[in-house]
Amino acid sequence: MPPAATLREAFQATNPQQSLPSGDRYYVDFTAARNSRATDYLKQMIENCGEGQNSPIAFSGHRGCGKSTELRQLEKALGPSCFMLYLDVVNFLDPLDVDYTDLYLLVCRQLLASLHTNNVSLGEGLLRDVEKWFMDVTKETKESVELSAGISAEAKAGGEIPFIARLFAKLTADAKAGSSRVTSTRQELDHQFRGLSSSTNVLLTAASQALQDAGKGHRLLVVFDNLDRLPPDKSETLFFAHGAQLQEMACHAVYTVSIDTYYSRRHLGNVFPNHQILPNVKLRAGKSSKEAYQPGIDALLEVIGKRLNVEALLQPPTLAHDFVLRSGGSIRQLVRLLREAVQSAQARGLAALDMEALEDAARSIQQDYERMLEPSDYKLLAHTGTTKGIEKSEAYMLLLSNLAILEYNGRELWHDVNPLVESIDAFQTLARKSRPKRHRG
Repeated sequence: MPPAATLREAFQATNPQQSLPSGDRYYVDFTAARNSRATDYLKQMIENCGEGQNSPIAFSGHRGCGKSTELRQLEKALGPSCFMLYLDVVNFLDPLDVDYTDLYLLVCRQLLASLHTNNVSLGEGLLRDVEKWFMDVTKETKESVELSAGISAEAKAGGEIPFIARLFAKLTADAKAGSSRVTSTRQELDHQFRGLSSSTNVLLTAASQALQDAGKGHRLLVVFDNLDRLPPDKSETLFFAHGAQLQEMACHAVYTVSIDTYYSRRHLGNVFPNHQILPNVKLRAGKSSKEAYQPGIDALLEVIGKRLNVEALLQPPTLAHDFVLRSGGSIRQLVRLLREAVQSAQARGLAALDMEALEDAARSIQQDYERMLEPSDYKLLAHTGTTKGIEKSEAYMLLLSNLAILEYNGRELWHDVNPLVESIDAFQTLARKSRPKRHRG
C-alpha cells in the first residue's frame, strides 16, 4: 500500500500505540540510527546457545523506543529455525499485579493454544500427567473450570480443545480479574515451585520436539512483552526476587524490563547476565557534540515517508525535518506528533499539515508534561540539560519512565531533556540559571 495521501489516511497510519508485526510495510531498520546493535545481540545470544541450552534475556528501553517492534522482528531474523511465542502480557494479565507464577501459567496456556492453531499435537499421556499435577495443586475441579467465564475465548476459537487448555485459560483469567482464589493459587504454586517448573518444562520440551518434527523450527522462543508496564515495586519483585525462577523455563525467553528497574542499584546484570537496553534514535553525534547525527535524522524521516505522502501532506515538505527534531529521537513521540498535527489541520479545514499543526501538536504534548511534572522536577531536568547525565534517585527514575528525560547510548551513554519539556517556561527559567556564567576579562 502507498503512503497516506489524505489526512484521514494519515490519522490511520499514525497510531502511536501500535507495534509493527514482522514484515510490516512501516518497519524501518534503526541499527545505524541508534548507533547500537542491541537487537542484533538478542539474536546472537539465542543463536550462540548449544543444544539443550537456553538463553533468558532481559530487554529494556524507554516506552515507545521500539522494543515491541524489534521483538516482533526476531522471529524473521532467526529464520526457519525459530518458533516464536509472542505474549503481550497485558492482554492476558493485570499489569498492576503480575506474579512470576502467572507467567508460568500464561506460557502453558498460550503454548497449547499455539500448538492447536498450528495443528501440532502432544502425547495424551503427557497432557494427562501435567493436567493432574496442576489440578491437584490449584484445587480446581472439572466443574469449576467448565463454569468459568475465562474459557470463553478458547471455546470460541473453533474446534474442541483439550480440557488442560481450558484449565490454564481459567487460571490466567482468574489472575487478570483478581479472583479471590488468586492469592491461594499463587502461594501453592510458589510453595511447590519444583513441580511448577518441572510440569511446565515437560510441556515446553515436548512442544519444542513436536514443532521440530513438524518442520516448524527447533528453537522455541517465548517473548514476554509489556512487562515494562508493571509498577516499580512489582517490577523489582518480579525480576530481582524471582529472576532465578524466570530463568528456569526450558526455552529461550525475552522479558521486557522497565528502564527504572534496569537502572536499579540492585544491578539487573547480577540476575540476568544476558541483558540489553534499546536506546532512542540519536539526533546528534554524541554527548558533548552539537553536530547533527544524520543517520538518525534520515531514519526518522523514513518513518514519516513510509506512513505519509510527504509531498502531498506536509506543506512545505521540509516540515518533516521539524517533526523529527521535536521527537527527540523517540519513535512513539514522532508518531504521536504526526497524529496530533493531523487533527489540528483537520479542525482548521486544511488538506495538509502546516507549521501551525506541528506547533499545536507539540503544545498539546508539552501541556501534558506541565500537568504531570512537579516544581522540584525542573531542577533535576535543568541539571540533565547542562550535564547530559542523571543521578540514581527515585525522582530521576520517574523522569526516565515518563520520557521527560531520554537516554541515548551506543559508543557512549548520555541523557537529555525531551525537546517538548525544554519548551516549558518553568524549565527555561531554571535552565538559564544553570548555565555557566561568563566571566568578563
